[in-house]
Amino acid sequence: MSSAAVRRGTLALTVAMMLAPAMAAAATKTDAEAAIAAARKAEAAAGVLQNQWLPTEAALKMAAKALAAGKYDAAVATAKRAHALAELSIQQAREQDKLWHNEVVR
Repeated sequence: MSSAAVRRGTLALTVAMMLAPAMAAAATKTDAEAAIAAARKAEAAAGVLQNQWLPTEAALKMAAKALAAGKYDAAVATAKRAHALAELSIQQAREQDKLWHNEVVR
């Protein structure tokens, strides 16, 4: 393969990578509803551990508002953020449940 062909291939790959985000399919209402449901499920699990975070609740409200406004991409992105926050709160609760033993005076 000639160096010119390699350069053309590299250029084509670079352009394709740059355009990939723009060519990604827009989120649908179903996508947004599924993302919000997953985030709410994770937040409920955090609630069982008594470790719900206020930013998670705020993100869930923002996702619901975006869904109601028909802004499905924003709803999915915000719901994913809420889900990540809920997962982190679950992780924190589990770690603290183990670590508190180290703080007990013996």
